[in-house]
Amino acid sequence: MKNLFSTLLDIRHPDGETRQRGRNIIIIGLGLFVINLLVSFTILFYFPELTVLLISTAFGAALYIAIIALTRMGYVDLAGWLTVLVSLLGTVTAIVVNPDRPVATFIAVPLVLAATILRFRDVVAVTAAVLIGLVSIAFLAQPVIISLPLHSFLVTTGILVGFVAIVSFVQSAGNESLHHQLQAALQQAQHTATQLQQVNAELDRRVARQTAALQDALRELEERASAQDRLLTEVIAQRDVIRDLSVPVLPVGKQALVMPLVGAIDRDRLALIQEQALAQIEQQRARWLILDVTGVPVIDTDVAAGVVQLVQSVRLLGAEVALVGVRPEVAQTMVSLGIELSISHVFSDLAGAVERVSRQLATR
Repeated sequence: MKNLFSTLLDIRHPDGETRQRGRNIIIIGLGLFVINLLVSFTILFYFPELTVLLISTAFGAALYIAIIALTRMGYVDLAGWLTVLVSLLGTVTAIVVNPDRPVATFIAVPLVLAATILRFRDVVAVTAAVLIGLVSIAFLAQPVIISLPLHSFLVTTGILVGFVAIVSFVQSAGNESLHHQLQAALQQAQHTATQLQQVNAELDRRVARQTAALQDALRELEERASAQDRLLTEVIAQRDVIRDLSVPVLPVGKQALVMPLVGAIDRDRLALIQEQALAQIEQQRARWLILDVTGVPVIDTDVAAGVVQLVQSVRLLGAEVALVGVRPEVAQTMVSLGIELSISHVFSDLAGAVERVSRQLATR
């Protein structure tokens, strides 16, 4: 039942105020339809002699069905005017047919309907029509309401109509003003919503641009980091190569190795020399290590101690060390510093050392 009533009140019109008036017309039309049905049955069973009134009420009931259909189709103003005119004609017809019955005061009903279902400008026209109907009733039907004379009827009913007209004007004008205010507020809200949507769209575009810029920057950083990683890997590899080249260990014969040293020797390089020499002796199973220091400009106490430690380590591996290339100035510096190298095999040049080591290896 609730869904049926909601469907019945569905008005096909884009304007909200018109849809509201249409819903009022449908509710009033349903009420008047029921009233006309009840009046028709009452006349049919209790006052069968009132044939004209019976026909008018039955016609009114059918007309209200048509009015409801027109309203749902969106013809709200037409349906509203039909509702008011049917009410006005029904009241006038009832008074003309039965002038001795107190129904003349219902002439104000169309005004109340107009204030509810019509626009403000239409209420003025309905008021004029009601006044014309009132005068017509007074002079054509000459109704008698509780034994009132004609002038008393006109005054009383006129006052009632005037009061209802004022109330209808105020109500209709208030409804229309409220509708305009609501429309203005709705338009303002829609305008504000549109502006907010534009602002949000602009913010979204800015965020998208900044996000794209950040992503580009991130990709660039990742590419730079990847390039730096590659460069670092290459640098490390080159450093390892340079480190290995800085302390080369070269095989001379089957059991002899030559380690030519060039440049200054610090603690790190001295440790690398010891590591490379011992590793190659073990790997090659060498019996001799020829240490050529011709290219070493200075041999200080630290370097001498490192050489002594290297000699001791080599001997523990079962090999001997031959020192080559101690220049005169280096020898003088070592003597002045009191540096002693416990090496029994010292040669002035590499060729002599290689020849001597080769003979010793050949005699064994």
